[in-house]
Amino acid sequence: MIVQGKDIAQSVLERADVCIVGSGAAGAILAWEMAEMGRSVVLLEKGGYHPRNDFNQREEDMIPMLYKNSGLQFTLPTGFAVAQGSCVGGSTVVNDAVCFRTPDAVLGWWTDQYKVDGVDPGTMKRYFEKVEPRISVGVVQPFELNRNNLILKQGSEKLGWSGAPNSRNCKNCRQCGLCHLGCSYGTKQSMLETYIPDTQSKHGDLVKIYADTTATSVTRSGSRATGVIATVAGTGDRTFSLSVKAKLVFVSAGTVASSELLLRSGLNINGLVGKGVAIHPSPGVVGDFAETVNGHEGIPMAYHCDEFSVVKTGKRGYMIESIFLAPYQFSLSLPGFDYDVKQLMSRYNHYALLGSLLHDENVGTVRLGGPLGAVLEYGLTSADAKLMIEGMKNSARVLLAAGATQVITSHRKKTVIYSEDDLDLIESRGVGPTEINVASAHPQGGNRMGGKPEGAVVDSYSKVYGFENLFVCDASVFPTSLGVNPQLTVMALATRAAEHVGENWAKYAGGS
Repeated sequence: MIVQGKDIAQSVLERADVCIVGSGAAGAILAWEMAEMGRSVVLLEKGGYHPRNDFNQREEDMIPMLYKNSGLQFTLPTGFAVAQGSCVGGSTVVNDAVCFRTPDAVLGWWTDQYKVDGVDPGTMKRYFEKVEPRISVGVVQPFELNRNNLILKQGSEKLGWSGAPNSRNCKNCRQCGLCHLGCSYGTKQSMLETYIPDTQSKHGDLVKIYADTTATSVTRSGSRATGVIATVAGTGDRTFSLSVKAKLVFVSAGTVASSELLLRSGLNINGLVGKGVAIHPSPGVVGDFAETVNGHEGIPMAYHCDEFSVVKTGKRGYMIESIFLAPYQFSLSLPGFDYDVKQLMSRYNHYALLGSLLHDENVGTVRLGGPLGAVLEYGLTSADAKLMIEGMKNSARVLLAAGATQVITSHRKKTVIYSEDDLDLIESRGVGPTEINVASAHPQGGNRMGGKPEGAVVDSYSKVYGFENLFVCDASVFPTSLGVNPQLTVMALATRAAEHVGENWAKYAGGS
């Protein structure tokens, strides 16, 4: 059952074996897995419930409907935009469906440096193989690459750099090109199309999902979590309280919201909650081509160049990815205001867009405060700034090699590259807070996983240190950033955590 705010007319008390906060890549899988074990579940989602029939793919409608804070979430003081989904299905509804397994090198760091048990490549493979068929992960075929993707492929090949088509969780993709505005065809196999309806169909008697519901605190008695207090947004300005009593609690609301909930609940026992956040900041670089590109038609993210990424090098770097956006979001990567942007956008159909996904250090912090309840403080280290500049330069090289007549960077001061000789402009402009527009869609860390409580918030299986039955399971538990798109890693870790809890239910649930 999915209960929406409009369905509530009074305060509610629920009792369940498990309470889960968040319905995205982790929460939806946890709900399914717990129900498969016969456990009753109440799942709380801050965003609304919007089936695909609600998706018209118009930016002015979809962004407020599907994105956290209507897409207006920025780091301080850098002003980097951090996009997250806020709806039943979470960010899986608005991401571009790209699926990478966790790089082996990253799993090695987690094992060696952070003493996380059971995340070696061989063990993790089993969880990836369980998730991938459920969400129809497959490799994009050559005939599915649109011109925007082919530009990255051709430019990389001319430079002798390695790359490959992406794996994506789309089934019979209609190549609409606007995945980030919700898939109205139902071909993108988000949580909204897979785990959530499967759970409702098979285990509707065990799982109740509350949409429009904001968790405000996790309740506790000593070292045990006893449930969650939440507020349901009803019709108009009406709100109602929802209290869930549960034997076990999973917080799976994402890096910012999970950290915020733990902080609000006074559960920052070791002082590490909200610390060590990374975001994969990804500056865009636009290539202008004489011929028509029409990057908005076809699969938007279907190819990557991994020449400088952890996938190939085994160390931090950056992944160059093809990407394309609807007009409003696209315009945010362009320099200038008003007339300047209007003039630049007149070439929209001739543009190719690449993003260099930076494998950044975990230096950000989520803290309470600000008008939205939590603030994400984040700045580039000197090493990351150097990598970002290098990534932008090499993205420009790819576009020039593919035949771009000019390359426009995302600096706030108009910066145009016509040849190799102009690339030093990127470095001279810089990547400081007032110098560049940067977007992110992958906040990670904040509740680090580790084998020892001195340096981590949760243990190797996502249980919060100092508690018997409280778990955090989402991208916030990553000990380091991934360097690749994170949704598949979140799903695999959720599957792994659910299995562990099932095998140790009596221990965590108090013997019941």
